[in-house]
Amino acid sequence: MDAQQIAEKVRDLIMGSIREEFREFKAEVRGQLEGFSKAIEGFSTAIETMNKRMDSMERRLNSIEMRLGNLEIRVDELNRRMDDLNRRVDNVVKELSEIKSDLRELKTRDEIIQDIVKRVQKLEDRVFA
Repeated sequence: MDAQQIAEKVRDLIMGSIREEFREFKAEVRGQLEGFSKAIEGFSTAIETMNKRMDSMERRLNSIEMRLGNLEIRVDELNRRMDDLNRRVDNVVKELSEIKSDLRELKTRDEIIQDIVKRVQKLEDRVFA
């Protein structure tokens, strides 16, 4: 055999070996890509599920915010009513204070009248005695 035929045979052997390695590499890459594809599909499904859950939570949060808004309105109304009641209680306290002052004054007058009645009674007892 001449050198050229030997070189072609070596080349064919090397190319065959390289082709075989390339096929194996290609099959391995294809398997990994299929695995990645399945993983990506799984991630995609998980993301869709999370998005649905987030949408659901947003709806629930909006509902809670609406209820809180209604509650705030009710609390504001209650505060307004309490302020009105406090004003009325303050007026009653003021009136009671005035009545109490008037009662003290009347009590003092009554004591003076009672004292006068006692003195007049004593004078009457002396005069008629």
